[in-house]
Amino acid sequence: MSVIRATSSVRLMALRAPAPMFVRNYSPDSRSEGATGSSTSFREREQASETKYIKEHEAERLKQAKQKLEQAQAEVDKQQKIVDKSK
Repeated sequence: MSVIRATSSVRLMALRAPAPMFVRNYSPDSRSEGATGSSTSFREREQASETKYIKEHEAERLKQAKQKLEQAQAEVDKQQKIVDKSK
């Protein structure tokens, strides 16, 4: 019982500690939490970065599609020559 009383009294003392002991003191300017995410310039840079990535990704996919089209066209030409020779 004495162990329980000792630990509970320690808890009570911790709960009764003065509040200023646990308060962090910030400078007035650094108190705006999340200001970076809501700033206009950050949002514009992020949007520009996303747009650039999307354009590069689409350009790469277009390049791959063109290569596939050229390969398919080469195969069609090859098959057309075979058909023309057999006539």
